[in-house]
Amino acid sequence: MVKTRGIIKKESKSKNKFCGNCYYHDMYEYPNLILCRLHYENSKDFIFPTLGSCGKWTPDSQECFCVEEAMKKRNKNSVERCKE
Repeated sequence: MVKTRGIIKKESKSKNKFCGNCYYHDMYEYPNLILCRLHYENSKDFIFPTLGSCGKWTPDSQECFCVEEAMKKRNKNSVERCKE
């Protein structure tokens, strides 16, 4: 928890630079894909993998579970492929 000007905020657990924990992200296809508002506003390709990243990454001050869920899904798929 971080206290800023009398407001307590929950710090994000993930310190990795993923699209899913960027300030500009909105969900597109949970948990795999996000919509990047910054790229959308600039008429560029704006759909990205949740676990992707770009040079415009900016940390989000609010906790989001999409990165955590995308990692769980990716790990589950990896385990299932190993079992085959």
